[in-house]
Amino acid sequence: MKTLRFFLCLIAINYWVEMKAQTIPVGFPFFDDELRRSQLKGEVNDKVSFMIRPVHPEKGLGITKSFEYDKKRFPSDSFAYKNTYLYKSEKNNIKLKLLPVLVKARYNQHHPYGWNDGAMVPSKGLQWMVSGGVYGKYKFIEAQLRPEYVNAQNLPFTNPPERPRKIDLPERMGQNPYKKQFLGQSYVKAHIGPFSLGYSTENITWGGGYFNNIILSNNAPGFGHYTLNTNKPISTQFGTIEGQMIGGKLNHSGFTYPINQTWGTWPPQAGDVVVDTAAPEFHTFFSGLKLVFQPKWLSGLFLGASRIVQIGGEPSSPMDYINYAYLGRESQNDKNSQHPLANVPRNQIVAVSARYLLPESHAEVYFEMGREDWWGDLEDLITRPFYSTVWMAGLKKLYFLENQKSWLEFLVETTNIKGSMDNFVQPNITSYHSFYMNGNQVGWTHHGQVLGAGIGPGSNMQTIGVSKIKGMEQMGLYFERVNYNEDLFYGRLVHLSYNSSNPLWKDYSKRYVDWGFKFLYQRPYFKNNLLVSFTLHLMRTYNFNWVYDPDGVAQDFRFPGINVWSGNLNASAIYFF
Repeated sequence: MKTLRFFLCLIAINYWVEMKAQTIPVGFPFFDDELRRSQLKGEVNDKVSFMIRPVHPEKGLGITKSFEYDKKRFPSDSFAYKNTYLYKSEKNNIKLKLLPVLVKARYNQHHPYGWNDGAMVPSKGLQWMVSGGVYGKYKFIEAQLRPEYVNAQNLPFTNPPERPRKIDLPERMGQNPYKKQFLGQSYVKAHIGPFSLGYSTENITWGGGYFNNIILSNNAPGFGHYTLNTNKPISTQFGTIEGQMIGGKLNHSGFTYPINQTWGTWPPQAGDVVVDTAAPEFHTFFSGLKLVFQPKWLSGLFLGASRIVQIGGEPSSPMDYINYAYLGRESQNDKNSQHPLANVPRNQIVAVSARYLLPESHAEVYFEMGREDWWGDLEDLITRPFYSTVWMAGLKKLYFLENQKSWLEFLVETTNIKGSMDNFVQPNITSYHSFYMNGNQVGWTHHGQVLGAGIGPGSNMQTIGVSKIKGMEQMGLYFERVNYNEDLFYGRLVHLSYNSSNPLWKDYSKRYVDWGFKFLYQRPYFKNNLLVSFTLHLMRTYNFNWVYDPDGVAQDFRFPGINVWSGNLNASAIYFF
C-alpha cells in the first residue's frame, strides 16, 4: 500500500519535462564515489562540501546530464542506451523515465560481515537486493520512486555470550529467511532557489567518511523523513553555507532477544533472536540539523556541525519535531500528563566535522568527532574532554598516470567508536552504555541497524587500500581490520574475568577481531549497458564472539579462541536502459 500511494503521488504531478540530472543514491556502486572523485580531479564545483549527501548533481555541481549519460565524468557509450520512457506525450510535454536497475548480492561464509548497504541486513549465507524505478520532473518539482527488495538466507551461527543493552541491534534478523521491501531511494521535492523542501525515504550521509560516518550513514534502510536543505552552497560575505534540517520516525526491528548468556553451555551464549509480535512499528522520532561552512579566506576547507535529538514514542503533531528538538519544551497538547509524549526521554548526539579539499593535489583529508553526553560543568569539560566521544578520520589521494591515461587512488580511513578511558572509570563501569545507546531502550537505530557507523557500538576499524581506475574499469586491493565492541568486552563479558569482583581483569587475548584483504574488480559489459563489479574478501577471524575454542588446548600465552579463515563475496550489477 505504501508503494502504491507513493506511485500515485508521482502520477498526480500534472506536467513533466525532460529530466536532466537525477540524484545519485548514497552508496550507489561506482557512481557515488566517482562523483566525489571528480571533484578531486578538478572537474566539478569545489565549493560543494560532500559532507551532506546525496548531492544534487545539477544544482550543486552544474552537471546537466543524468549520470548514465554523462560521458565526460562517467566514460560510457551513451549512444548504446535507448531513450526508454514509461510514458511520453509531446503534446502535453509529459515524460516518465525508467531508472537504472541495481542488483546487489553478498555471500558471507562464516558470520555476518558488511555495512553501508542500506536495506541489506547482517546475515550469514547468500543475500541479494534489487532496486529500480522511475524518475520525473516538472519545473521546480522533482520526484523519484526507487523501491528496494531484500532477500537473505539468514543462516544460523553461534550466538554471542552477551548482547549490548538498551539498543535494538539484533546480530541476526530472526531464525528464518529474511524478506522485506522498502520504499528505498524515493522522494518528492520542490526546489525553490537554493533550497529544497520535501519528503523522502532516501539514505542520507552526514560527514566525510567513505566507510563510516558518526551521525548518519547509509548503513540502515532509508527512513521516512521531512527535509529542508540547501541544494547548492549559498554565498555570503564570509564564505558559503550548506545545511539540512530533517525530521522523521524510526522503525523497530521487530525482533526480541535475551541479553545475558545461558549458564551451563560452553562456549557460553545467549538465547536466539526471535520475532517480537508485541513490538511497536516505530520506537522513536527525531529532529536533526547539519550545517557546513566554507570560509572564503581558506579555500577548500569545510567546517561542519551536526545535532540529533531523539525522542521516545511518536509525535502527536508535526510541531513536535520542532518543539522537542529546538524549543526545549513539549507541545501545547502535552500539558495533560496523560499525553503519550509527556515527560518522554530525549537523547542528544552532536558532532563536529571537517574536510580539506586540495584539488591541485587531487587529494582530501577529512575528520569527524561525535559526543553523546553533555558535560556537567566547566571543570568536567576541562578535565574529561573526551568522555563519551568517538571519531573518524581519513585521507584520499589521486595520481594521474599519463602513459596509461588512468588514475591511481590511495585511501586510508580509521574509525574509533570505542569509549575513551574516562568512560570506564565511572563508579559503576557496567552503568556506561556505548555511543548510540544512551537515553532510551532502542538506541540510534532503524530497523535494527545503527544509523551511524556500521561497525556498531564500541567498535574500531582501519582500512587502507589502492585502486587503479580507467574510465569505468576499476581494480583495487584493500586491507581492513575491525575490532568489535570493546565497550562490551571491558564492561560486560563476565566469562572472561579472572576475578568476577573486578570486571577489568579480563582475558585480554579474547578480543573479537576480523581482518583480511579485499580484491575489487569492476568493468562494463554489453556496450556499457551493464556495469558489473565484485569484491572478494579473504578474512581471518580471531576469537569469534569473544569465546574460547571448546576443543582447544592451553598454550603458553593464551587458551585459544574460535579462530577461523573464511571467504566473503560482494557483487553488483547495474543495467542502464
